[in-house]
Amino acid sequence: MNLAQVLRTAPDAPSAFQSARQRSAELYADILAVAPGGDGRVDIEAVQSRPSILRRTAALLSEALPPGTDRLVCAAPDGIAVTTALALHTGLPFATVTGTGDDARLTGEAHAGEHAVVVVPLVGAAQDVAPDAAQDAAPGPAQGAAPVVRAALDAGMRVSHVLSVLDSGSASGDRSVADVLREQYEVRFHALFPALPALPTTDQKEVDPR
Repeated sequence: MNLAQVLRTAPDAPSAFQSARQRSAELYADILAVAPGGDGRVDIEAVQSRPSILRRTAALLSEALPPGTDRLVCAAPDGIAVTTALALHTGLPFATVTGTGDDARLTGEAHAGEHAVVVVPLVGAAQDVAPDAAQDAAPGPAQGAAPVVRAALDAGMRVSHVLSVLDSGSASGDRSVADVLREQYEVRFHALFPALPALPTTDQKEVDPR
C-alpha cells in the first residue's frame, strides 16, 4: 500500500504515521494538559470540551468494544459528549440513563436482548460503584457506572462491558472498579488511562491541544 492509499484509509494523519502506543501516549498527555482542576481532581468537562481529544478518545475506545455490540448506553448529561463521539466514530446508536438511584431509567430507543456497552467518562474508586453506595449517588462522572449498568439490565439489555476514559480509582487501596463490577454485575471494566491523584501543576502543562 502506498502513502496515498494509507492516507485515504486512515481516520486521521497521526494514525498513518504513529504507532498505537504513540497515539495513546500523546492523547494522555493532552488530557492531562487540560484536566487539572487545581485541587488534584480531574476536570472531565474540560477534557470533553476539546474536539480533538474527543475524536482520538473515540478511536481508542472503539478498539475496546466487544464484537456484536448493538448499542452504547451512558448517563445524561455527563457521558453524552464522549458517547456521541464514539457513536459517530462507530455508527452505533446509543441510549441515555436519567435519574438517580432507584429512579435511574433508560431513555431513548433501546430493546430488550440488545448487547449493550456502558460508557462513563470518569469512574471513581470501587466504593463509588458498589450497589449499596450507588443507591443515593447521582449518576455523575465519579458514581456513574453502577446506576447505568443497573438501568440497562433492568430494561432487559445484556451488558458486557463498562468503558471509561479515566479511572480515578486505579491508585486506590480499595477493591478495584473492575473487581466490583465483575462481582456484582458480571460486567468487565476497561479504562483507557488512570486518573492520577496528583496531576501536573499549571507550569507543567502541555501546549493547549485545541
